[in-house]
Amino acid sequence: MIKDSLSVLPMRRDIYQLRLGFFLFIATLTVFFAASLIGYLLIRFSDSADRAVSLNGVPVSLWVSTVFMFGVGYSLHRAVGAVRFEKQTWFRRWLFIAGGMALVFLVFQSLGLRRLLAEHDASGGDIKMYGLMFFLVLVHALHVIGGLTTLAVVTNRANRDGYDHENYVGVSICADYWHFLDAVWVVMLIVFAVTG
Repeated sequence: MIKDSLSVLPMRRDIYQLRLGFFLFIATLTVFFAASLIGYLLIRFSDSADRAVSLNGVPVSLWVSTVFMFGVGYSLHRAVGAVRFEKQTWFRRWLFIAGGMALVFLVFQSLGLRRLLAEHDASGGDIKMYGLMFFLVLVHALHVIGGLTTLAVVTNRANRDGYDHENYVGVSICADYWHFLDAVWVVMLIVFAVTG
């Protein structure tokens, strides 16, 4: 009964299980992300005077990387649209563009992590603020690397004609994961900017 209410059209059992598994994976990551941000906010606004460090803000390279993060999401959105309409050439191009933007995002994120480490050292090693910011950005970077690995697998399969207008659930799930990473990144940057 619940399965039938999730979609107007009947879904193949294997696709349903894949989507359900992906939903549970994203729900788990959301709980981890929310708990991490709550921990960050609790530490940031604790009443202990030695923890009330004045932050110099979010490194510029992390803001710049946001453009490329959105570029990945947009490219994958276009890739899903292209494969749905059997535009295989554009489908593959959008996957390559997404992969390139993801790599550039990681470069800028690495620069931001380096800057956060420098700020951490300059603040006397206060692990509570810059260290926690560094940790949260690093965890996001690791999830981006996981998403990039998945994107590479999808791109490889696409180059072997593994997707068409009837079979593209892997591409769709990959795109949904990157959209999730987009949302996490934006929320995290906003929290850092507002509490800095």
